[in-house]
Amino acid sequence: MAGAADAADLVPRGTYAWREDRDGFGGYSGLAMTADGAGFLTISDAGEMVRARVLRDAGGRIAAVETEWHAQLHDNAGKPVAGFTADAEALSVGPDGTVYVSYESYTRITSVSIPGMMPETLHRWDFFRDLWGNAGFEALAALPDGRLIAILETPEDDGGFRTFIGRKGDWRAGPTLPASDGFDAADAVIGPDGKLWLLERKLASAFGFATRIRRFAFDGVVFGPPETLLETPPGTLDNMEGISLWTDADGKTVVSLISDDNFLIVQKTILVEYELSE
Repeated sequence: MAGAADAADLVPRGTYAWREDRDGFGGYSGLAMTADGAGFLTISDAGEMVRARVLRDAGGRIAAVETEWHAQLHDNAGKPVAGFTADAEALSVGPDGTVYVSYESYTRITSVSIPGMMPETLHRWDFFRDLWGNAGFEALAALPDGRLIAILETPEDDGGFRTFIGRKGDWRAGPTLPASDGFDAADAVIGPDGKLWLLERKLASAFGFATRIRRFAFDGVVFGPPETLLETPPGTLDNMEGISLWTDADGKTVVSLISDDNFLIVQKTILVEYELSE
């Protein structure tokens, strides 16, 4: 597994294969760990939200994951999402604890009441209509000032990812995020260092997925140059689509990733963790 060529490195901490025998399990994209790594929220491509408890061994590695509850997200009319309205792709928790979800297909961004699952719309229902389809908001991160940044999945012709920044009722185009080497955006998070951490993936034919993590200084206006922290050879991991950062009892920054198995038997739902060394 290739680590960083820059000043920092991500040291593998462990991999856990998460399995549950129930309808609707799988397809997970977004990830929000609790501050101590003892639990998480995740959402699926089928519009399900899950809250789970994480049990760890003496070395801090994941030993078990126990689902505490799962529920279907609701659309703007209060009905369970389905089909065109169900494709939840990213999850973020704001500084005040508000949970946000972004979607593809019917591309939109909402806050969500838990456990009721009723959304609060953050923009006019058709504000992102030109983005409706299967290449909408793949990444969503809460900024320290309470705004959100949403990132489109595929690079534009100019070689960058389009972004939008805003809060309820006030959305506008953000700065372009540099893309390279055929990677698509998968998720993003603002780390304790104040930088934007971008999870990317690339399908390399029969060899499987390559995974990359880069981080960027971001002042809310422009991005700094990218710093590559991790890049794996194709097939090392799986279709990693969610990233979250938390701090362990020793003060170490831990990076947690979750994979989307696309509800296919040939793929897996895995949780992978790394420690930041710098």
